[in-house]
Amino acid sequence: MSAPKSSIPSELNILELEKNLRALQEKCDFLEKVVNEIPANIYISDLEKGVIWCNKTNEETLGYTLEEIKEMGGLEYMYKIVHPDDHSIPDDSIDYYKNFNGTEYGGVFRAKHKNAKEYKWFIGWARAFHKNEEGKVKEILCVDVDMSPQMNTGEQLVQALRENLKNKNRLLIKNLRKREVEILNLVCKGMSTRAIAEKLYISTNTVSTHRKNIQQKLGTNNVADLVSLAKEAGLG
Repeated sequence: MSAPKSSIPSELNILELEKNLRALQEKCDFLEKVVNEIPANIYISDLEKGVIWCNKTNEETLGYTLEEIKEMGGLEYMYKIVHPDDHSIPDDSIDYYKNFNGTEYGGVFRAKHKNAKEYKWFIGWARAFHKNEEGKVKEILCVDVDMSPQMNTGEQLVQALRENLKNKNRLLIKNLRKREVEILNLVCKGMSTRAIAEKLYISTNTVSTHRKNIQQKLGTNNVADLVSLAKEAGLG
């Protein structure tokens, strides 16, 4: 009868385990150093709670520790640091991931350190980081880079604002149905309601109803604003 195998790890196994643990700790320390020293604000935002984690660069750039952010609430924190005219950027990114599963969403915005008076320009990108059991996006991973050193001319500022508006308009267009996008595209090409109806083999009343719904969804009051918004988003 063979002797039962011992459940006590051998000295060799223990040494190997300790070696693996040291290697893992060194890897974790290295990755933590990279994340905290990279020249960009990196943070994770819960779509309901707001910011739930950030790197050291984010804390130093904006003046709030992660503990302070959690204490005031992640969404309240965003409204404190982001310029009031740019609050639509964090709001739109949350709405985007609540309604779509796109890989990335970006925008240009102004934010400032809690003790500073002047705002700096940032360009930010986000992507889905964690999904719930239903497959809906729950958390997003965000990276914001300070663009202020490169924003030295009025032309660069205008370009940044233009890109910001384009991203916002693209998000609005995504809220339209396929038929509405089709009609909006034809409106941008200068086609009348009758011409659109004939091209799509539908009634003029149907086209008019679609146009009314499109304007309500996009928040425009006239055809000129509607066409301008659509063309900024790449239609027409």
